[in-house]
Amino acid sequence: MKRVYTADSVAMAWHIRNVLEQHDIYAEVKNERLSSIAGETPITESMPEVWVKPLYAKRAEQILKELANADEVEGEEWVCRSCGEDNLGSFDICWNCQSSAA
Repeated sequence: MKRVYTADSVAMAWHIRNVLEQHDIYAEVKNERLSSIAGETPITESMPEVWVKPLYAKRAEQILKELANADEVEGEEWVCRSCGEDNLGSFDICWNCQSSAA
């Protein structure tokens, strides 16, 4: 097994595991119960990690890189045609009236 991700929280580790499994990559979360010993051991030793089989490591790292880039890319802000409210580019529908961006 090869570590492909170290998370700040157990929830994030499980999210990454689920994303990889949606791409048919079996993944395991390790160290998910070690937060209670943080301080007695180095913090980096007790952080949750996501591991995959070496055969899938390169593809998993590529998926994680795309996921990180997708979080950074946000479309242009837009104004709702129905109510005139300003919306973030990441919204497909108006947060105020739920009208479509198109």
